[in-house]
Amino acid sequence: MVSEDTELQGMAAAVIVPDWLRGLIRAVRHDGLQPKDARVKSLWDLLRQRQLLNRSMWLQAMLRFVWGRGLRARPRPRTTRRLVRLLRRWGILPPRLARPVGTGPTPTRPSAPVIVRPVRPLAVRPLQPVSVQPLARVSPRR
Repeated sequence: MVSEDTELQGMAAAVIVPDWLRGLIRAVRHDGLQPKDARVKSLWDLLRQRQLLNRSMWLQAMLRFVWGRGLRARPRPRTTRRLVRLLRRWGILPPRLARPVGTGPTPTRPSAPVIVRPVRPLAVRPLQPVSVQPLARVSPRR
């Protein structure tokens, strides 16, 4: 029994993501947030409890901004990607699962047909000689 507990703890025990955190990430991604949203406060408290809040000044500033002003509904892919990356690195979100290798056919992009165009001749004009005049000598400034 002890070995099973140790095995579960050592072997990437399942990280349960709370529904409020999923909702917060979805809201940051595109839904938007009202000022003083409880989910922002919950994430702030969780990070402070685990002593992770001071590890990212960007995340701290972003949470303060969202708490004070909220977010309008619009797509924010880079902000979401950065937030998820930090939370995964700190163990709050589970690591991204690798796709199993060799479980089925690999999806391939359909190749576009190659359009062959005939080569057209190019008209070339002969170069005209250019007259070059020497530069006047300039005395250095004092």
